[in-house]
Amino acid sequence: MIPARLHGRNHELLGRVATIAEGPCAIAISRGGAPKTYHYKHPNEDAAAFAIGAGGTLAIVADAHGGRDASEIAVEALLRDVAVEWTAASAEAVMADWQNRVHAAIAGVHGEILQAVARGAVLSSRTTLAFALARPADDRIAVGAVGDSHAFALTADGLRDLARAADVASAFLGDPADTEESLADRCIAATHPITATRALVLVTDGLSEHGIGVESPRAAIVEAADRAALEQPDLRPLNAARSVIEAALEAHIRNKAGDNVASAVIWLEEPALESERSQ
Repeated sequence: MIPARLHGRNHELLGRVATIAEGPCAIAISRGGAPKTYHYKHPNEDAAAFAIGAGGTLAIVADAHGGRDASEIAVEALLRDVAVEWTAASAEAVMADWQNRVHAAIAGVHGEILQAVARGAVLSSRTTLAFALARPADDRIAVGAVGDSHAFALTADGLRDLARAADVASAFLGDPADTEESLADRCIAATHPITATRALVLVTDGLSEHGIGVESPRAAIVEAADRAALEQPDLRPLNAARSVIEAALEAHIRNKAGDNVASAVIWLEEPALESERSQ
């Protein structure tokens, strides 16, 4: 398995974008394009990660509040505890039991954050979490999410936010008011066919926050993917992840209000044949 991560603590300069790319996946992070206009503990409290295995790719974004610790705990827990199994050459048991796997992973992250609080290592940090697993040979996309970070599936027919459901209330991992049972009712856990999906794009709410982010997050995602599709195949994930961040930074500058933003892209669209491109 090939893991990679970007933690906000290492990227605290305004207007800068850090990236990592490997194979079909890329992640990007920034403190933001303008200073935050609300109270915060750390300059950059977001995190992003990916893991590439023999059978799949896992992408993760997390947006902490009250300190960067919770987002770091979240991405590191998924990389440590589930990434190897979920991205292995065969993961039939995982996919058949996806909802329970998501509930267990989210409960584990929540518990680890609460334990850190109890030890005094973390004072009040909480986090959203969104992750997506792509397994092309199985023709499956699997998504898990808590809170307001996004997981978009870009297809020829448009854009779907897989981390949203009208009947699911938002939550933060690490909130002591929540239990394993209550979080199970407040998280997204779903699988979808991968057929015709061009890319999976995960991004924290630094892109979409009202009065801070872009006017239309959906349009920004589509534009970033369309721009990336013009690049050489091996550069498409990186270009898409970075373009999403840059769209957010431009909005922060216009709105004179910033927020941390992290993105992760899994590029699934097969490169067009030369004969197809020339038609």
